[in-house]
Order: sequence, then structure tokens, then C-alpha cells
Amino acid sequence: MTPFLTAKLAGKYVAVDATGLLMSTLQVVLLPVLAGAFLVQYFQPFVKFISPLMPPMAVATAAMLSGNAIAQSSSSVLMSSGQVILASCLLHASGFFFGYILARMLGLDLSSSRTISIEVGMQNAALGVVLATKHFGDPLTTVPCAVSSVCHSIFGSILAGIWRFSVPSEIKDSEYI
Repeated sequence: MTPFLTAKLAGKYVAVDATGLLMSTLQVVLLPVLAGAFLVQYFQPFVKFISPLMPPMAVATAAMLSGNAIAQSSSSVLMSSGQVILASCLLHASGFFFGYILARMLGLDLSSSRTISIEVGMQNAALGVVLATKHFGDPLTTVPCAVSSVCHSIFGSILAGIWRFSVPSEIKDSEYI
């Protein structure tokens, strides 16, 4: 949906190559997922060996992408008077909050509600950085994505840490822990 929505919404203001965005999205999202599924299916020993290394590598990669984008446009981030930072913080805070609240309102259990909260709040800002860098000429287009990546990483880590140490009895008693 990212290429389609970008072409329809942003295409009125800037030139958008929807096909290029689609191809980049497939390369950044779909191909790694398919490769991971293939590895899990056919190379279990390798997956068990490398799995503990993947989360830190993912965090390091996202940090490098975001850090690079912010470093290249640091003066613009500072000149925005915190508007980009505030908007990103509000976006992710509302994602965590409403993801949790709506899941609970739909009657989902606590563990599922927490998972949905994290999934909704942790939007893929690193994908935004990659797409903005590759498909939009102005380096400032990467700034909101980079700031967003930092915000969701901080908020998500704090929330996951809080929830990790406040495991309710309904989850402790389940087989998932």
C-alpha cells in the first residue's frame, strides 16, 4: 500500500515513481521475509545459530540508517523547533496507546493486546528512510522518518521493558512464557 498511497496522496505535490517505490518496498520488506521463511524451513541449525544475533543487527542497522539521515539534516531538525520530534512522538505514543486500547475493547487477551500495541506503535520508519533516500531528491524527506525511527525505538523499548517486569498472572500461568 505504501507505493499506492504515496502516489495518490503525495503525487499531487511531488513526482512519485510508484513502480520504483513498489520495487524498493518488495526488496526491503518482502524479499527478506521470504528469505527468512526459506531459511527457517530448510536450514534450522543455521537459524538457531544466527537467531540471537539478528535483533542487535536489526537495531544497529536501523540506528545507522536513522543516524545518517539525521546527521545529514541536523540543522533542519534543529530549525524545526521540535515540531518533527513532537509529531513523531505523538504518532508513536498514540499508536501504542490505541493499539492496546482497541485490542482490549475487542476482547483480546492481555498478551495479544500488548503485542498489537507494540506492532501498531513500532511503525517501520527505517523503511521510510530507505524509500525517501532512494526515491526523493531532497535529503530533508528522510528527516521525519529518521526522527520517527528514534522515537519508536525509544518508546517501544521503554514499553517492552515495563511490560516485561509487570507480567500479570494470566500471562505467567500460560504456556507462552
